[in-house]
Amino acid sequence: RERLARVSASLAQLTPRTREIFLMHRIEGLKYREIACRLEITVSAVEKHVAKATQCLAEGTEEAEET
Repeated sequence: RERLARVSASLAQLTPRTREIFLMHRIEGLKYREIACRLEITVSAVEKHVAKATQCLAEGTEEAEET
């Protein structure tokens, strides 16, 4: 439960666009190219959003584990 709360808190810190792209990839299972086509952005932009979200989630869980 605590881990889920940390993940939710980290997701809430993301911009709406980054959160949307991250969830499309991780929850809906869409590939970067599919997301890029749906949102009319480049695959590179999708990669950057997913990387940003992944980093934010990793930092959020690391900080919580240290306390």
